Order: sequence, then structure tokens, then C-alpha cells
Amino acid sequence: MHRFLGRFVIGAGALLIAATAHAQGTAGSSGRPFKLGGALGATVPLGDFSDDADLGFHLGGLVEYKPASVPVNLRGELTYHRNGLGADAFQEGANITDGHVSMFSFIANVFFPFGDAASTARPYAITGLGLYHVSVVGDIPGTDDTRERSSTDFGINLGGGFTFNLSGFETFVEARYHSVFTNDSNTSFMPISFGFKF
Repeated sequence: MHRFLGRFVIGAGALLIAATAHAQGTAGSSGRPFKLGGALGATVPLGDFSDDADLGFHLGGLVEYKPASVPVNLRGELTYHRNGLGADAFQEGANITDGHVSMFSFIANVFFPFGDAASTARPYAITGLGLYHVSVVGDIPGTDDTRERSSTDFGINLGGGFTFNLSGFETFVEARYHSVFTNDSNTSFMPISFGFKF
């Protein structure tokens, strides 16, 4: 899993760089107030969450709105995350196999672009608040038993990235810190994403 995700991130980054280089000097995306898009990449567990979960992946969709009178954009996102689970993730003392953590997040963000809107590459900051449905499932070896727990909690995120204006659409690369207010301790992770908007 780690080797696959590492190759995926390297390959996606290479494709993004190649596409950006090919599009140098082309016109940017249109001035429409609404944009649709999607993203995928690696989900890196942090803090206490990294003790139980392995490196994972995520994919999702987004809609972005640019108000005419303010210098920020509004972005709504729906994202699915999945991470493998360690053998001792459940505190009841039973080791597990074939476990995973899955999350659906529904997030409202404020998006702050910097620099010249006509630039090919443009940095940005992003932050937001949302709901996260976290589900933990694992099989107990040698039995037909399955351990499962889930919760829906609020969380926050903060990060940044770069957008690349191509011919008729945009690509972007970003990293964000997420902290979900789950019981006992927060569930923290960092998605590293490659995406597009049109």
C-alpha cells in the first residue's frame, strides 16, 4: 500500500507538472462565477490517529463560487477517505485483521487566492468547517466477529496550495491539515491532493 501510494503521488505530480508546462502562455479559465471539480490523493494520518491507521487515499468532488464583490471564493466539498487499520486499533483488547477507517466529509471552505489572476501558477490558502462521518471496522481473526464503531463529528481544516491555469480549466495541488473533534482525542490527518476545476 505504501509503495503504491508513493508511486501514485509521484506519477500524479509528474502529470500535473507536464500539463502545466505544456500550457504556459495559454489563456486562463473563464470568468464564470461557479466551477465544478474533483480531487484525489494520499491521506496521511497524524498524531494519535497515526498510531492506529496506515497511509490511505481519498477522492471527492467540489463546487466553487466566486462572489463578484469580495476577493475570496467559497468552496463546498464532499470527500471520501479510507485508511488501513492497525491490529490494536480497538481498545477492547482484541487484535483485528482486514480493518479500515473510512470517512465521509461534508465541508464548507473559504478560499483565498493570492497574486495576479492572469498568472499561470497562483498560490492560495484555504480553511473551513465541516461534518465528518468516521467509521472504523475490523475483523477478529479466527472468528466470524466484526468490531465496528462510528460517529459523526464537526471538524476544521487549514492549508494551502497552487492552482495552474490551463486552456479552459484549472488544475491544483494542495495539502491541508484536518482535525475532527472525535471522542477521547481528535482524529487528525493531512490529505495531499491533485485536482481539477472547470
